Amino acid sequence: MPHAQATFAIDAKIRRIATKQLGIITVDQAQQSGVNRNALARRRDAGALVPVFREVMRLAPFETTVKQQALAGALAVPGSVIAGTSAAVIHGLPVPAVESPGRDVVLSVAAGRIVRVPGITVVRQTVPWPSRPWMTTRLATPAATLLLLPRFVDDATVERCLDHCLAHRLASVDAVRDLIAQLPRPAIQNRALLLDLLADRANGIGHRSGKEQGVGRWLTRAGLTGWTRNLRVRVEAKGKLVEVDFGWAGIRLALEVSPFFTHGSRAKQERDAQRRRLLAEVRWRLVEALDADIATERSFGPIVATLRSFGAT
Repeated sequence: MPHAQATFAIDAKIRRIATKQLGIITVDQAQQSGVNRNALARRRDAGALVPVFREVMRLAPFETTVKQQALAGALAVPGSVIAGTSAAVIHGLPVPAVESPGRDVVLSVAAGRIVRVPGITVVRQTVPWPSRPWMTTRLATPAATLLLLPRFVDDATVERCLDHCLAHRLASVDAVRDLIAQLPRPAIQNRALLLDLLADRANGIGHRSGKEQGVGRWLTRAGLTGWTRNLRVRVEAKGKLVEVDFGWAGIRLALEVSPFFTHGSRAKQERDAQRRRLLAEVRWRLVEALDADIATERSFGPIVATLRSFGAT
């Protein structure tokens, strides 16, 4: 009986630590709470604890997630900062290509530090980039996260992530610009792209020509050519007009390219709802393409299929 009570006590200590860390516990944390390596080894061998990185394990009942892996990686490399695409997922940025577990955790460390851990990609930085506490580790700020993204994702994804940050007030144009100015030029890959995107948004978010041009190319390649870009639809007897991104006037069908920033505030949500109502009143059908739909030409396929089903040619 005493042995059973000790076992329950050990399990309780492990759960108490791990449940506050997405199911993750380190050997060091366990030892500090009075749980020795032998007790951890027995639970690992029994399948109750699953190794994630060296000296880092998770409780078996906890499902593996990108956030959990990022936390485990940062705990496996003390003093590191969760950065790049790993930080982007935690901030909720639209990086669909890395939103599934199994990809490397991205961490930033000091320039002279050597880290060789399978499953972890390290970015060495000569000067500290802005970060903040997250769980029991540190996380790159949204602005710092944006500046590292060109190393890992394509230009279109960088643009979507920037728009998301601006719409949700995670970062401002000035804050990102200031950080670019403070950091050494070699530290920022594709610096020119970031500066161009920021310049386009200096007077607010409204630059969607790049996104719409891409959508226009996909529509054309899919054989849908009967649309008009930025078509103005008369929605009231008094002559009020609503502009749609792509319109098939003959069949009263509209396609709206609606990334995250179009839903960044209550006022914008209400305005979008009013536009939908006005279009519906004049018997226009509206198809919306969201961030996940416009990530790639392949992901845009279901939108093409929907447009065809409504008669678009």
